[in-house]
Amino acid sequence: MSYTPVTRPEKLSNQVAEHLQHLILSKTIKPGERLPTERELGEQFQVSRTVIREAIRILEARGLLDTQTGSGTYVKAMQGEDVSNSLGMYLSLQDHVFTLDSIMEVRRVLELQVVKLASMRATNEDLDQLEETLNQMCLSKNEIDSFSKWDLEFHLSIAQASNNELFRILIEPLGEALFELIRTGSSTPGAIEEACEFHREILIALKNRDAVRSVELMKAHLDQSQRVALEGKKHLKMQRGEL
Repeated sequence: MSYTPVTRPEKLSNQVAEHLQHLILSKTIKPGERLPTERELGEQFQVSRTVIREAIRILEARGLLDTQTGSGTYVKAMQGEDVSNSLGMYLSLQDHVFTLDSIMEVRRVLELQVVKLASMRATNEDLDQLEETLNQMCLSKNEIDSFSKWDLEFHLSIAQASNNELFRILIEPLGEALFELIRTGSSTPGAIEEACEFHREILIALKNRDAVRSVELMKAHLDQSQRVALEGKKHLKMQRGEL
């Protein structure tokens, strides 16, 4: 005789949260609109106010709702930053660390196209921002953390200069992993000077609206970035006596 496993019904708060989420994503409840009170929602869903409060907390964590003390709970207008933060949190909570190869594969797919578009679409303001970021980066040569921050910001600014906000939304969640990659690579002798030179040449190509040269330089720079990151990892392992 065989028995069918008994499944537990989904928690009421999850059911309510999913239903409200559907109403929000389908624009039945629009951004900026206030939800009914907890009592009213409880009556409509025929559940307790405790269940409603828990469902609202779930949707707040997903970035869909915002509760304002004394005013009520409102549907949030989703911003690109909210998407980036959610994806970044997802990546941080994974059980495994993404390999250097997997990170660099994603960078090549995104950044080669980004720099090509930036060469065609960057405004004068975008180019001024890139120049300022490059200056700050190269002035920070003797402070690896600060240098790595400005290096990462240079790449994010190129994404901004593509004038397609989706690229920055997709790249920003990788920020923590990219910062560590840049930081590790920067410990390799000569890597910082190489990075400054690559960035300087990329900026010149962008200013010249030279898409082919921009892509060539970015490809070479990403290859260099991967090489020095590998060397930096070996150097750190030697310091710790692991090699």
